[in-house]
Amino acid sequence: MSAKAAKSVDPAAKQFPGQHDGETVKLVFHQHPLVMRKQLIIGLLAILLAVLPLDFPQVYANPQLADLCLKLALMMPVIVLGFWFYRWVGWYYSLYIVTDQRIVEIKQKGFFDRTVGEWQLSDISNVNYHVNGFQAVIFGFGDIMVKTYIGDLAIKTIHHPADIHGQLLLAVREANGGSASLRRPSRIDN
Repeated sequence: MSAKAAKSVDPAAKQFPGQHDGETVKLVFHQHPLVMRKQLIIGLLAILLAVLPLDFPQVYANPQLADLCLKLALMMPVIVLGFWFYRWVGWYYSLYIVTDQRIVEIKQKGFFDRTVGEWQLSDISNVNYHVNGFQAVIFGFGDIMVKTYIGDLAIKTIHHPADIHGQLLLAVREANGGSASLRRPSRIDN
């Protein structure tokens, strides 16, 4: 038995802040790491532009200019690493938690900006997913749209959206009493 399989989790222990008593966590997931590709490309271009002047011999004719270009070339990777870390923190601490009662969305932007939203599973009327484009098919990500009577939840750029969709549907069905449809039919008594 592996060390991971041997580790038991106390069901009574709180797994996230704001978890209700008796609430069980069923699923926790992030956006696909590919959402950070734009920052990666911008950072690599910034490093390239900082190092590029060192390729020209005219820069070395003026010692002050050469010194400035060298300092910029050495500082830019540090600045870019800080930028990447800032973006990674936002990605890592942004997550979706599906419990037996609700979906909790935690969005972190940088170090000091966090938004938390929640949707009750019993209020969900529809769950759809969409894989759009060549990159999405190749890297296996897509969007999930959860429709409720209160408002919609758009979960963007999720890894393996079909799997997450299936697990969300199962959680919604269990929250609605295990019925075959997502929403229990309402009964009108005369």
